[in-house]
Amino acid sequence: MPLQQPNSPVHTIPCEITAEIFVHCLPTSYGWEWNIASQREAPMLLSHVCRDWREIALCMPALWTNMEFSVDNTHSHEIVRVYLLRTKGWPLSVKLRWPYRKLFGEDTWSLPVLQALLERAHHLEFLELRNVPFDCIRELDQLSESSNFPSLQKLTIDIDQDVLEWDSMEDMPCVRLFANAPVLREIYLIDYTPPAFLGSLPWHQLTKYEGSGVYLDHCADAMRLGSNLIECGLLADKVVQNHGLTLIHPGLKSLSLYEDLSAPCNSTDILRFLSLPALETLQILNAFYESFSDPEFLAFLTRSSPPLRKFTAEVNRLMDDDEDAVNVIGVDVSAFFSMPSLIELEMWHTHEKFISPFFSHCNNVTFLPQIQHLSFFHPRYLSCDAQHDSPDHVRDLSRRAARRVLNIVQAGLSARWNARHHGVASLKSFRLLWDGDIGDLPDDVLVPFRTMASEGLNISIKSSTRSYIL
Repeated sequence: MPLQQPNSPVHTIPCEITAEIFVHCLPTSYGWEWNIASQREAPMLLSHVCRDWREIALCMPALWTNMEFSVDNTHSHEIVRVYLLRTKGWPLSVKLRWPYRKLFGEDTWSLPVLQALLERAHHLEFLELRNVPFDCIRELDQLSESSNFPSLQKLTIDIDQDVLEWDSMEDMPCVRLFANAPVLREIYLIDYTPPAFLGSLPWHQLTKYEGSGVYLDHCADAMRLGSNLIECGLLADKVVQNHGLTLIHPGLKSLSLYEDLSAPCNSTDILRFLSLPALETLQILNAFYESFSDPEFLAFLTRSSPPLRKFTAEVNRLMDDDEDAVNVIGVDVSAFFSMPSLIELEMWHTHEKFISPFFSHCNNVTFLPQIQHLSFFHPRYLSCDAQHDSPDHVRDLSRRAARRVLNIVQAGLSARWNARHHGVASLKSFRLLWDGDIGDLPDDVLVPFRTMASEGLNISIKSSTRSYIL
């Protein structure tokens, strides 16, 4: 029965139920091509089906408060105003992306879009501006009302990097935009947008900073400005100058470092001039193998003496077949001797040449004496000898490697479990997860793990297809 007919069953659904269904129709993400104005997507789609649905949709501010689209034509500001009118004063979450100007030329619509947004600045809670034209920021900065954002909690900003070129830091303009944001707690700067450019932000009240594709020096500047930061995430790919002084941040508790293998520097390079005496959580993602034995990393742990509780490391999977890199990882795991307070450890994509020396130290009571939760995800093996073999032969090699790893793990884990009454913390959980099928495992390999499980250790050993400890 056509939806437009008044006796259609859909019209018997109470408006409250229809409204709830509408909320669940909203996309969770619009991807790279943001286009909330599309009539093929909710919420616009819902308002173009029939008169009843349109009335319900237009009376629901919740459908319009998450604005996410590209500012790429002369009608952009009209769309923004329509959406803002339909929010009826509700809290706003806005994401705007500008196309690269070198491809599209100069525009005349960016400033009206931002001006329309400023009219509802009091309602903004989350704001993301990607590749925003610098001249628009400067023009808005001249408006007295442009720095009043009383509800803004999180700001993400990416200034058109072609204009972020100054001969010196002294020449860099410092915009007043967002200066009055009393509840702002999180800032995310992208693609070389320097913290000093937004130096008028209330940095003292920020608790979280993230920088992606930034200069290493800018990361240090953010930590200096954000004296009360608790959480920080960095993906740095360039160094401007060499810091000779150690930067001490007394309150930072969580640090995440993301590596880019194509970059001329590592995010972990910031540890050379950083001291974090309150650090409790450290993540190194997409890491180089040598990060774990880097003298600078060891010096950081010694210098900071942080009360580190959780450490997560993810090795870049593209390096699995790099024989030199694999050899490096088997040389030294001494960094873990400098983590005496560690309670939780997560390792991703580590090679068996790392796993072997790691578990060989588990019978040493000075090696991670407080560890309680230990996880190894997606262990790797050398596969270059098998790359021209048949799939069955490769699968057989993988299964034999998995059993070899289990024997190594079992010996070290049993030693640590049996030492729980002799000066080390008692293990509470152990997880080992393969991302492929490793087939059946013999009972003689699994019996020691099952024994520890029966004695109280929470053990999970799984492949992509099955669980071995039930």
